[in-house]
Amino acid sequence: MTTLEHYRSQPYQRVFEIRCDAGERYFLYRIVEIPTIAGDGLTKDEALANRRSAFDDYVTWALEEDLDIPQPARPVVPSVSNTETRTNGGAAGQAATSGPATRLITAIAA
Repeated sequence: MTTLEHYRSQPYQRVFEIRCDAGERYFLYRIVEIPTIAGDGLTKDEALANRRSAFDDYVTWALEEDLDIPQPARPVVPSVSNTETRTNGGAAGQAATSGPATRLITAIAA
């Protein structure tokens, strides 16, 4: 069974907006793939916390009701980086890479 934690770890696309209403500025975070999920607040942190709470409520409800939950539009993309560098024993100051490349997964958690 898929869990809330699974959906929290998915790379959903988030949109951040600054809006004004009646002369008051506020922040808004939305999830593109699930437009009904948004969080607003007077600060970025407050808006993000409200968006996370709305996401958790939505996913929990959808799981309980056995409803489909949209998947992220963008896949998790692995990037390759060499993390091991060492000084070449024969020539002082020369750097050489050794060992396998490490795959890093970059995702934006919901």
